[in-house]
Amino acid sequence: MPHRQSSRTVLTPFSRRMAAGLLIAAGILLVLGQLLKLYVLLFNWRALGLLEFQPLLGVALGIGAGVLTSYVGWRVGRAG
Repeated sequence: MPHRQSSRTVLTPFSRRMAAGLLIAAGILLVLGQLLKLYVLLFNWRALGLLEFQPLLGVALGIGAGVLTSYVGWRVGRAG
């Protein structure tokens, strides 16, 4: 009876590190983009005097998604 590979060895160590690096980089870029968007929203608020909840919620969700993406990348890198 042949020994079956576990499902955790789908990626080679190099491809696991590559995927982890890309996920971390994508998460960092997403957070930076959302922080830039937050800066523009706050600048417009100071200039125009109006600030809505929906764009702020979108920024908060975007920052959360970026942090989660980076965390997943970190976990993928540590799994190997």
